[in-house]
Amino acid sequence: MILFKDVSYKVLQLTTMLGEVNLASLNIFQSIKKKTSNLGLTVYAGIIGTSHFVQIKKNETTVFTELFACETLENPQQKLLCFLPIEQLKDTVYLDAENFNYQFDCQKLAYDTSVNDITNWAKTAQKNKPFVLLEFDFKTAEQSLPTSRTILAIHEKTNEIAIKTVHEYQEENAIIVTESVVKV
Repeated sequence: MILFKDVSYKVLQLTTMLGEVNLASLNIFQSIKKKTSNLGLTVYAGIIGTSHFVQIKKNETTVFTELFACETLENPQQKLLCFLPIEQLKDTVYLDAENFNYQFDCQKLAYDTSVNDITNWAKTAQKNKPFVLLEFDFKTAEQSLPTSRTILAIHEKTNEIAIKTVHEYQEENAIIVTESVVKV
């Protein structure tokens, strides 16, 4: 049995960091570590409840970490680039660092009118064989209780990594969709 905190999408926050980031304090439900074929990067990505993280390494050195979650890391030693609660994510976030460019977009959809579109997108994404695709469905033993999914898809492009995530909060009639691009 998997235990997770029942939290609101309203407490989600975007945290982006430079340098080595210890993710050991996170409750990781699914993860994958994979090396890109063209960019020479190692991507470590995971689902942490109805949240996600993506960590990018070049030559075994962590360049960048995106964490979109209700949790924060314990004793972060890395350089914090951005720490924004969801209510401040109405506009695109742009970061221009020495080794990369980054942009992040976030939107809220109504669960009851969007869940079928999200399911169809997930099926299409799987057929298109993205670089990374993780999907975690929080099913309960009682069918009367709401269920939610977290989906994380990463595509490797010519000089960038494109990340799309879906965070469902059925009990709040909300789906949070994020799209980010990291250009190395």
